[in-house]
Order: sequence, then C-alpha cells, then structure tokens
Amino acid sequence: MKKRDKKVFKRKDLNISNIEITHVDDFLDDAITHERRAEKKPAGKSKISSKSNLNLVRGRIMELYSNYKCLVKIDNEELVCHIGGRLKQYDLDTRNILAVGDWVKIDISAKRRIEEIEERKNTLYRYTEDSFQKKIVVAANLDNVVILTSCKQPALNFGMVDRLLCATLLADINPVICINKTDLADDLESLRNEAEFYLTTGFKVLFCSALEQKGIVELQEALKNQDSVFVGHSGVGKSSLINALQPGLNLKEGDVSDYTGKGMHTTSRSRIIGWEFGGNLIDTPGIKTLTLHEEMKDEIKYVFPGMAELGKECYYPNCSHIHETDCAVKTALNAGNYDINRYESYCRIMESFTGVDYE
Repeated sequence: MKKRDKKVFKRKDLNISNIEITHVDDFLDDAITHERRAEKKPAGKSKISSKSNLNLVRGRIMELYSNYKCLVKIDNEELVCHIGGRLKQYDLDTRNILAVGDWVKIDISAKRRIEEIEERKNTLYRYTEDSFQKKIVVAANLDNVVILTSCKQPALNFGMVDRLLCATLLADINPVICINKTDLADDLESLRNEAEFYLTTGFKVLFCSALEQKGIVELQEALKNQDSVFVGHSGVGKSSLINALQPGLNLKEGDVSDYTGKGMHTTSRSRIIGWEFGGNLIDTPGIKTLTLHEEMKDEIKYVFPGMAELGKECYYPNCSHIHETDCAVKTALNAGNYDINRYESYCRIMESFTGVDYE
C-alpha cells in the first residue's frame, strides 16, 4: 500500500493595502472572510465529562507544581498527574484552574489525567490588584482559616485581621484569630484588652509564642481533625508556629527585613501536610495583601465583627453605617459601645473599593 502523502501547508504571502471604492454597490459582502478563533466554553459545562462512564479514580490534590501539573493522593498513594486538555478549554473566572485541597477524578489508565474537578465545599480567594480583579484560588475545601498576626516584627495589624475576617466569613469558612510572638509583647495584659473586641463579638482568639511554646496545645485542639490554612503577612511567624505545632516538619523559617520591617517569603508553593494530632495543614505562600472584590462591598456590613446585630436596629434596611442618619452602629459608636478603631478599619475597607466615596 502506498504511504499516504503528508500534506504540506504553505503560508500565503498577503499584502495589505488601502483601496478606493468609487461605488458602494461594487463592494461585495462575499469578499469578506472572517477569522475563526477558538472560543472558551461556558464554565458550567466543565462538570459534564464525556469520560464519566470510565473507571475514574477519586483523589485529592496535595501539592501544585504548576497550573497544569500537581501531586494527587489516591488512597495511600501519591501520583503526579496532569490536567486533562478538556478542562483547559472552559471560561473559568479564576486565574488558576486547580487548587490545593481540590477533590478530583483521575483517569489512571493512560497518562494519569485529571478529568473532573468535584464541586468545592468552599473556596478561599484573593484577587489581583488591577482593575480586572481576577480571582486567585488560595485553597479549597477548608474547615478553618487561621488568621495570623504578630505583636511585633512586623507590627500588630488588626486592620489586616479585619480584612481577612471578612474574606473568610464571606467564603463560609470558620476563622481562628492567632496573635503570635507574645514573647515580644511589652504588656501582654494590654494586648489582651486590645483583642477583647473580637472575643466579645464571638470569635476565637489565641495568644501564642513559638519561641516559648505558649498557646500551642490550645491551637492544636482548635485544629484537630480538620483542614486548616494559615493566612497572614510574611514574617508573622507562620513557619515557626507550624514547626512548634508539629516538631520535625522543619519548615524553612524566614527573617524580617531590616529595611522594610516586613517578613520575607519562605513558602514557595501550596501543599497539604498531615498533622500528627489529626487533620491537615494546607501550607500556602505568605499573602502580603488580601484584596477584596468590589462586588463584596454591599456584603461587608453583614460580616464585619459586631455590625450584623447592630445593623438590624438601623432605620434603613440597607444602611452602610457611614453617611446615613438613624444608624444604630453610629449611635453605639457615639455611646462608647462600639470600638472606634474597628469602625475606622471598616471605613477604610469600604473606601478601598473602586469608585466608592463615603465622604
């Protein structure tokens, strides 16, 4: 049998030039050729796979190597898998397709391809700081977000805690506030008084010192048999605290920059680490900032600490608690029944949204 000749495609040399049309009737629509480009498919169709009838194996993403390559745990075995080409074709609203913590279904008959991503219980996002605010998935299927800050080096930052609390609650994840490096506190009792606001509004607050091994047992109990992620600025002692929670992990610990007074990244990519006391840590690179999406601005007042209950007493049902009259939050503020620092933090968050001006 004669071997089929391979087709040879030759690029045409096309010259583009302006032409003058004296009569419109002489211009034929048939002469127009439209360039065909591949279009992204709707994201909803990503849940429907033509390979669902195959013997797909369920696993969980343990570590991301790239957007298309990751480590998946199937039962007690860990395999390097690639994402199927079909999943790359969908118009997702996130920069990354996969996230650590995702449950996926894999075709292991050939090249260990991920063919399906199961619906997530919840997702922790951050957003790019450009005008498009593209979503970046931090982690998926979480029980807790440990919001970590430090007394000093870097300085205590309750404003960052407020932002992370809002992001965590809007994602329907349980927050745990952890104040680390208490060994550096000038006055521990004064620090506890500063954090009292969060305790009285129903949040769990732990005071820890990795150096002095304080608060470690309490933090272990809070995270036991659950999937948790630590989030906070670089340098707040995330790695050192995790090493104290589970000695032997030997996560690389970073220093605080003498120039900026801020921490330097030590974690380079996301991964899941099993706790010996039960549950999992989802270890992610330090997040220096957490930009909330502009679409969240109308929801912030419902999740900001202490505002939801007070807001029920406002005259206007959609009160922003900033410029309206007959506002229960401002009444409580003037009476000394709401923390002025937290109210100012709330105003800064609201003013950070594009196009919002509450002057």
